[in-house]
Amino acid sequence: MIRVFPRKTKWTPNDELAFVGDPPLFRPPDQAVRISVTFTWDLFRAKMLHQAWNDYYSDVKVGGPALGDPGGEFEPGRFIKEGITITSRGCNNKCSWCLVPKREGKLRELKIKPGYIIEDNNLLQCSRKHIEAVFEMLKEQNEPINFAGGLDARLLKEWHIKLFDTIKINQIWFSCDLPHHIQYIYKIAPMLSHYPLNKKRCYVLVGYNGENQEQAELRLNDIFNIGFLPFAQHYRAINDKHTDPRWAKFLKKWCRPAAIKAKGGKS
Repeated sequence: MIRVFPRKTKWTPNDELAFVGDPPLFRPPDQAVRISVTFTWDLFRAKMLHQAWNDYYSDVKVGGPALGDPGGEFEPGRFIKEGITITSRGCNNKCSWCLVPKREGKLRELKIKPGYIIEDNNLLQCSRKHIEAVFEMLKEQNEPINFAGGLDARLLKEWHIKLFDTIKINQIWFSCDLPHHIQYIYKIAPMLSHYPLNKKRCYVLVGYNGENQEQAELRLNDIFNIGFLPFAQHYRAINDKHTDPRWAKFLKKWCRPAAIKAKGGKS
């Protein structure tokens, strides 16, 4: 099956049946073509791609998260490059800024497929049996493990830490979406004190609900001082393609670990 993507990202597959943009001059034989759209602002581009690929192939369809696709069983390497795995979909939280519950519904556990980059929306909401099975899979991987989906600090338990300690960790990502969530980062810091700063990362939603840069900077500095490298993510409305230019310089600093460490987290 041919997979087509409106734009290239670090997660885009790179096999011979994965394409970014229009059909190439030399094309694979006729077969199903699936255009995958992650971001709503790429929907117009996807419509154009559908027309372009439909000139050469008889079965062309557009789908993906931007169209509300709830996702089925995960197939490694199909719509995300090899090495990444998703062992659960959905989330039981109902955060106002997040589209996951609306698109994927409540959390559901999937058949575990191999991978060393975990992209679950909320892995720690899964059952203990499922999480332990995920770690058994991770022990068999040849690469250090990256929990890139953003773990919910409110759910972290000591038995999770014991599982982390059974594998080689690249990075463990947590999330701190609202100002009051920082209390949970404080809470888990002692549990992860044996991991170096470079392995402990934290997604930080900034600019949501009227938050200004000064307020966001205080929170980001706090997270750094607690012992986590923050990664600022500016809140954007669903159809807002571009980041507010007033935030661009701010984000450039707070998305780069070297810049954060060089200034000790301060401006």
